[in-house]
Amino acid sequence: MTNKLKYFIGNWKMFGDFGSFKIINKINQFYHKYKKINKVKIVLCVPNTLIHFFKRKLKSQSITLGVQNCHFHEGYGPFTGSVNASMLKKAGAEFLILGHSENRLEGETNKLIKKKIKSALNQKLNIIFCIGETQKEKK
Repeated sequence: MTNKLKYFIGNWKMFGDFGSFKIINKINQFYHKYKKINKVKIVLCVPNTLIHFFKRKLKSQSITLGVQNCHFHEGYGPFTGSVNASMLKKAGAEFLILGHSENRLEGETNKLIKKKIKSALNQKLNIIFCIGETQKEKK
């Protein structure tokens, strides 16, 4: 069985604040323009600091919220500044982006990404897995 949806995924990276919520109107306009042509799913992946705020404010059924990364540890623990998949799910995330090229360049390994994937799947988060290579690798 194939997924007949077309996904539009916005990764906000390290941008945005509470005033960024104004973008929702533009996203809704886009959704209503294209939903008649194709089955469309919009996933907005915001920084962790905005997920709960957006979840509370978002009234649109056309937009699903996601986040950009998580810590690999499934439980709570002494990982200062880290956020695990369970915490993100409870804050309102449904999707999670993993395997970013900039994180790989900083040393994130496939083994670590695998742990993050397992943790996220245990929380029933949908994984958006980044696959790609640098320009140097591509050449």
